[in-house]
Parts: sequence; C-alpha cells; structure tokens
Amino acid sequence: MSNPNDAVRDAILRHLQSIHTKARSPKTAGIGIRELAQALKQNGYKLQEVASNLDYLVQKGWVRETVDKRTFTTPRGTAQVSEKRTYKVSDTGIDRLEAASTYQRTEAHPHINITNIRGVTIVGDGNVVNTAFTDLARTLAELEQAITREPALEENEKLNLISDVDSLQAQLQKSEPDKTIIQSLWSGIERAAAVGGLIELTRRAYELIQPLLK
Repeated sequence: MSNPNDAVRDAILRHLQSIHTKARSPKTAGIGIRELAQALKQNGYKLQEVASNLDYLVQKGWVRETVDKRTFTTPRGTAQVSEKRTYKVSDTGIDRLEAASTYQRTEAHPHINITNIRGVTIVGDGNVVNTAFTDLARTLAELEQAITREPALEENEKLNLISDVDSLQAQLQKSEPDKTIIQSLWSGIERAAAVGGLIELTRRAYELIQPLLK
C-alpha cells in the first residue's frame, strides 16, 4: 500500500522544480512556505500537510532550505534580526524527477558495513545511462538501496548482489548492451533478490529488463 503522504511530497517537489526551471537567478529559485502552500491549495492540500511534508523532504535531502538573515532598525533605534526562509528543490530532487544525466552522481551504498567483508572497499560511482533505459536504471538504483537495508541478506550477499547490479548498470551505458552478460547477471540477481522487501522491486526490474533478455 502506498503512503498517502507521497502524493503531497510529489506535488511539493514538482512545484519547486517548476520554480527552479523558471528562475532567472539562484536567489529566485526558492519560495517561502506560505507561497508554496498557496500554490498547492488548488490541489486540496492544507498548510499543515504542506509544512509537515516539506520538513520531511528537507530532512531527506530532496529539498534545500535557505535562511536569509536581515537586520533592521526599530523605531526605538535598536537593531533586530529577522529571518526569511525559502525552499528550493535540491540536486537530489532534480535527479529524482529528471531523466538520467551525464552530470548525475549518486552516493555509493552508505549503509553496508564493509569493514567485515574481507577488506573490500566500495568507491563512489557516477552512472551515465543510455536514455533508452532510464526507467530500468532508476529501478535498479532503487533496488541497490533496498539491498543495503534488507535484513534477510548477509553483508557478503549484499556486496555480491550490488556488484552484479552495478555491472548490469554498466551495460545500460552502451548503445547496444551485451544480452549474454545481462542474462547471466540478471539470473543471479533475480534468485538472490527474491526475499523480503526486494520482491516488488525485483518484479518491476524484471518487467523493464524483458526487452534486453530476448
């Protein structure tokens, strides 16, 4: 069952992306929470819904909060500081909504305890994906993240699975992926990933990878 808050979060993120796209400067790429709430009022969302879900998106890194401190003088001559908070879609949020980009960079599997995996070190990656396989690449990226959190898998199993998924992602960078390699990699991934919270993502990936398995 999908989370009902996801609809609000998606609306927030897409509106902020729209503002970002139309902005003439970095400073005008953000808006205040009341402006955001007013814009989403037509969708039936209340201020409280927008505020709570905006806070969630900020904490998760999808949205960036900017605090502009301004000093003004009161009629009595004392200096006071006021804060203006604006919000704009982050680079992570843009990557989420847009197709794969040459300049997109993703964090490399931060949740795996690699200290106990025979000294193996996982380095960062910056996948470049053939635009024809964007949906598949995005699903595989979600599968990788889910693998890192899956309690039913041992650490060495996670590392092996992620290595295979990365190799599969590498094939998606080519104009003509090697079907033999893809079939071999997917066969192992499909068997190992058919556990716990990975089942649904594995099913989605299977549907998208079908054209490359024929």
